[in-house]
Amino acid sequence: MKYFSILAFYIFLCCAGYAQGGHAYMTSPDGGMYAYKTTNRTVYDTANVNVFYKVQFLPDSTKNGKYREGQTLLMVSNNYTWFGDYYKLKVDSVNDFLAKSKKNAHNQKANDDIYMFIRKTAFDYVMLSDLKKSQTTMQLKALNKYQYTYPTLHLDWTMQAEDTLINNIPCKKATCRYAGRNFIAWYSESIPLPYGPYVFSGLPGLIMKLYDDKQNWIFTNNGISNATSPNIMYLYKDKKYKKTTREKALSAYRNEKENFMTIAIESGVMEVTKKGTDFDKLIAPRPSNMLELEW
Repeated sequence: MKYFSILAFYIFLCCAGYAQGGHAYMTSPDGGMYAYKTTNRTVYDTANVNVFYKVQFLPDSTKNGKYREGQTLLMVSNNYTWFGDYYKLKVDSVNDFLAKSKKNAHNQKANDDIYMFIRKTAFDYVMLSDLKKSQTTMQLKALNKYQYTYPTLHLDWTMQAEDTLINNIPCKKATCRYAGRNFIAWYSESIPLPYGPYVFSGLPGLIMKLYDDKQNWIFTNNGISNATSPNIMYLYKDKKYKKTTREKALSAYRNEKENFMTIAIESGVMEVTKKGTDFDKLIAPRPSNMLELEW
């Protein structure tokens, strides 16, 4: 096992933390990148419509206003919906370009792009819902990779007598409770898609904005288009994904988020030779503030 400096380990976290598709990053003697591997995936369908949502969330609920931002994407076809991080799809796309040849692997712009997209990736979940089977498969990753499949949720929405404009589109209000949080949704009946960000669906129109009443998690629509690229709906085909139950996956994910450094050291992902005050701060537990508070 190699010994990592703190700086080197943070570089490792940036690269490995989002490598859900099993990417390998290696520097050749001349400074080029040559160990990329094509993303291993199972393709389910091709999307007809892409719906974009800006996501803002508080990684630590005790630090109000310190939001992390990202870009998520909802893809819709006749048979499936897919939801995940837009920039993770960009990582996969550039990764596959780099993996095609040694010449491509030394393309400086592509190497710069992939690290930029890695840094922009913010949403850890990939979700695929089979509309005909009413079944959802979720993949998520912290230190380990987890996958679970369960009957698609049917949320108990309460319609509210309020309306507003979002992106100049008339919207109506609905509320529901999910996983320990109270959520407010603004949906548009003029866009007859009963979907929204993440697990939130079942309203008589597309959800344009969704947030919990404490505003820890906020999804805001920032684009709708016919699906051209990206439009491939897939899950990662990786033996390292542990197939388990929703409850076990979310519990493990929360534990790894809250005790990331400690688990990394104990599992041998990282070894340290020096300890002290800074080290103690580094391994101190940190609140995860997951979207799900209960399951």
